[in-house]
Amino acid sequence: MSWARGRTAIVDMLNRRELTRVVADLELAIRMLDQAEHHLRSANLLAGTDPYAAYALVHDAIRKALSAMLQAQGLRATTSGGHLAVQQAVAAQFEPTMGALLRPVNRIRTTRHAAEYPTESTYIDEDMVRDDLPHAERIVKAADAAVPHLPVFAD
Repeated sequence: MSWARGRTAIVDMLNRRELTRVVADLELAIRMLDQAEHHLRSANLLAGTDPYAAYALVHDAIRKALSAMLQAQGLRATTSGGHLAVQQAVAAQFEPTMGALLRPVNRIRTTRHAAEYPTESTYIDEDMVRDDLPHAERIVKAADAAVPHLPVFAD
């Protein structure tokens, strides 16, 4: 991957302190991917009995997989950038190749957010978990394939 793609967006996010530089750590990135895979298995087990927790795990698996990609590059979202910064940083760099995979990420993030801050109309059931679990599985698989090949961000 060339740092030409997404470079401006990453630099802007660093300047706005939505991202920060960290030591690129492939071993940590791989551990994050392992956690994402565990979350997927747990979400599958919990889907029928605790769909709200299962959906949070679907979202967390995606977030950890995308965060692992950033970690391998020596980047991390800050508390002010949060989950949205992870999503935006990965999209800025990988939209052309991962666009179809990344398309449901924002909807899943906002659904999980709605579950965390529910209203009277908030509802998550097993079907919602089962519908989005394959999206998360594909994202984790793609991140797992990409992480060993990602270059460290450099000015």
